[in-house]
Amino acid sequence: MPSMIPKKAATKVLHKPQLDLSFSTIYRVEPIDRIKLIRNGVPARYINVISDSMGITKETLFKFLNLPKSTIDKKSVANQMLPIEQGERLIGMAKLVGQVETIVSESGNPDGFDAAKWVASWLEKPSPALGGEKPSAYLDTVSGQEMISDLLAKIQTGAYA
Repeated sequence: MPSMIPKKAATKVLHKPQLDLSFSTIYRVEPIDRIKLIRNGVPARYINVISDSMGITKETLFKFLNLPKSTIDKKSVANQMLPIEQGERLIGMAKLVGQVETIVSESGNPDGFDAAKWVASWLEKPSPALGGEKPSAYLDTVSGQEMISDLLAKIQTGAYA
């Protein structure tokens, strides 16, 4: 599995040259390395990377992940790290996008497919597998994110459409 290696695109935004915060890397990295990343601190500015990639507002992402807007905005301006529980939810969202990127690259031709924008759209559609709830309703907890990840895996196998 890949380790957290330098990523130039992320360093300009995040000022953390030792981290590769690309979605696919976050998904594919060993859990122990993801835990280390979260414990060492996720830059508050990473919320901008995720919201921009997904084509949604930061406010929407704050709502999905139940994150405090004013606190994160202050930390972002000061180039500070998020507390563990907030960073974990943000990395969890990135991991879901990375999962979809991986599914598409392993299952077909990813050319022209924008995983982040697809996830943003899919999260807002009621799902029969969730009793008609939107997947976004479960993103504010690690257990909810795991459940959504399991649902994505089932969609890949054709268990849910």
